Amino acid sequence: MLSIASAAGCAPSLSTFQPAHVAPKGHVSASAGLEGNVPVGAFETLLDDGKMLANRGAMGQALTDDDKWKIFDAGVNFILLTPSVSPHFAATYVPLERLEVGVRYAGSAWRGGARYQLVDRASGPFDLTVGLGVSRFSYEFPLSDQIPGLSLSDFSRWQLDVPVLIGTSRNWFHVWAGPKVLFTTFSTELKLTLPTETTVASFDGTATFLCGQGGIALGYRWLFFAFELTLAEAIGTAHLTAPVLAPPTHDTTISSFTVYPSLGVMAEF
Repeated sequence: MLSIASAAGCAPSLSTFQPAHVAPKGHVSASAGLEGNVPVGAFETLLDDGKMLANRGAMGQALTDDDKWKIFDAGVNFILLTPSVSPHFAATYVPLERLEVGVRYAGSAWRGGARYQLVDRASGPFDLTVGLGVSRFSYEFPLSDQIPGLSLSDFSRWQLDVPVLIGTSRNWFHVWAGPKVLFTTFSTELKLTLPTETTVASFDGTATFLCGQGGIALGYRWLFFAFELTLAEAIGTAHLTAPVLAPPTHDTTISSFTVYPSLGVMAEF
């Protein structure tokens, strides 16, 4: 299967762009496209507050320790929920009937995973698959473009995802929908550089993404034009440590609702 998609959505790669069935044994699939993410809700307010305080500090205005923690809070959320568009490449193989294994690259994340078809339309009323994937994500980028004075050391994140898809397929359409749960752990270091001082904060934490997604593809036999929509709620906590601040430790909440629409072309051979 070859798919070409453009997407807008969540920071972790959440789009599947896969029907709910596993191809026959020996089948090889590939996909290429674009993914994006746009967090909404409390994320924008948190980021705006962090930018405002960072701009004041960059102009020489004295900031309290609480102000600095708010800037770090904004930085942590921005790192985990960065609005972006990134390339997507994936390949899968079916070594055994009903079992699919694959690898995917999206942005700076590599994912290896598998899924198994529990029910198929030929013997039941619908297709049903369940999967398991592990991802590693790492990057560094100039946070100061968004939050003045804030920089990021190497950032790494490990993710475990469990997708479930239910749907059906015919010669001229595919329909799929289902939940996905993603667990992630992360760690890195942030540095806030102001005209009069530099403050460093290390942090680590965990987050859970509760997702629901659905898609439809229309075409004939092997060529389909598809639309997929993923909705995700991020819930988590990051623990920050900066010995020069009072208090020297601080917890920040990770929270955002994200919408991920995807458009693409799918070809199956």
